[in-house]
Amino acid sequence: MDKRSDATVEKYAAPFVQIVLEKNQQRDVFRELSQIKGIFEETHLADFLSHIGVSQAEKSKVLRLFQTCDSVLVNNLIEVLVKNGREDFFYPILLDILKKIEKETNEFEVTIHSVEGLSEEQKARLIPVIEKKMNLKVRSIKENLDGSLIGGFAITANHKIIDTSIKRQLKAVKEKLK
Repeated sequence: MDKRSDATVEKYAAPFVQIVLEKNQQRDVFRELSQIKGIFEETHLADFLSHIGVSQAEKSKVLRLFQTCDSVLVNNLIEVLVKNGREDFFYPILLDILKKIEKETNEFEVTIHSVEGLSEEQKARLIPVIEKKMNLKVRSIKENLDGSLIGGFAITANHKIIDTSIKRQLKAVKEKLK
């Protein structure tokens, strides 16, 4: 995106996040916007909304389908974007809002890369360790099975990584032997 587009996204996202935090609606709004994000990713709806060949009326009609949300704030955001003819910016605004809410609340989705899936008990034991070591709150845990790790696990959240995998340990030994 160019600077003008970034400014437009910021113009809508920053005040929206501020209102969400003031009204203490961050969990509900984050959940709703995450669901909408999933729909956009599955259907490539962002491409449709930003396509120059699609009429403004069609874009408005599609975006209004999401106004059935439980959150009045999300419904109002959609209404403002439709009235201002900014439907094509909805997806970038949505992504920016999710990022800002995570940053403001310090709650992040944590991805655990491991060879085998973790049990609920293992996840429950890991959460306090992750929160302490990474200095954040765990919003949710996403598992990613990766056989190349050989053993152990790697945890990523908020651009931070804890890597206890055997693969990384073998790389470290290899580097020492050089």
